[in-house]
Amino acid sequence: MQLIWIEYPNQHENEIETWCDEFAVCFALDDNSVKAEHQWYLNSDKYTHNKNYFCKVVLDGNVPVALLMVAVFEDAMKTHLHERIVYLDTLIVNPAQRGQSYGTGEVADFLQNANEIIGTGYYIFVSQVHKDNDIAKKLCTKLGFGLTCNEENSDWIDWVFPASAADRYTDLDLQKVVTI
Repeated sequence: MQLIWIEYPNQHENEIETWCDEFAVCFALDDNSVKAEHQWYLNSDKYTHNKNYFCKVVLDGNVPVALLMVAVFEDAMKTHLHERIVYLDTLIVNPAQRGQSYGTGEVADFLQNANEIIGTGYYIFVSQVHKDNDIAKKLCTKLGFGLTCNEENSDWIDWVFPASAADRYTDLDLQKVVTI
């Protein structure tokens, strides 16, 4: 598997919209479309595309297999953890490619190569996973994320990478520190 990271939107934008099935909408998208979620970030005064918000399409050869949206929190989190936080916001795997390790491969590649993919240095990575999303929980476990608990919002579980950062992160509520 040779993953290639490109910018969204691109020539695959319409195809990616078809990935917004019930599973993706339930567990990954706040809106019912990638376009709408991407547009929300672009319209926000808190985020600047390719500075602290990134939306990447992952290709295997010429085939789009996944999409990843991330937000980078620097100033608000540094006072608490002294590292930059990358919030893995939206991960969608092409339904035709699900079950073939593309989600795991994409996230593993991102964790290892974030500097090349989004152009900056070391981070703590955070993913909020719905308690019913067994696939995402398995992915986080497999990749070595540390489990934390968000007491006030028990439907969502925070996972932190590297796992050694989980104890420092446990007392934080990402939604309180930085409004997504």
